[in-house]
Amino acid sequence: MLEDGNEPSVICLECGSEIEFGDYEILARLPCRDFSELLTKKQKYVVCMDESYVRDAQVLDTSDLSDKEFNNIDFMSCDIDELWHDMEPNPFIAIIEAESEDEACKIAAEQKRYDKRCLYAVKI
Repeated sequence: MLEDGNEPSVICLECGSEIEFGDYEILARLPCRDFSELLTKKQKYVVCMDESYVRDAQVLDTSDLSDKEFNNIDFMSCDIDELWHDMEPNPFIAIIEAESEDEACKIAAEQKRYDKRCLYAVKI
């Protein structure tokens, strides 16, 4: 039962809809502010850019460089071209709390200004 001021109502915790007066068992009486937390079906999703929509992604392979070489590297130098390698990208965009993968992509697209159609989400 959800008590909202003087007008209590009965809410189904499965679907969140109000139940008409009748035969039912009241399992708990909750103040309004606690009720919304019980009904939330939001999950956390990792949202990434689909690799089909990424081009010319490269990564600098620094695994064989000493700390001194790494700290003094000139990233614009042609001398290190052999250290640049194409990568298989799945660029991380955000971690989003949402009710579905689609909603997570929509929220991330709005927040980060990407096209939702280029994103995908994985529940974590």
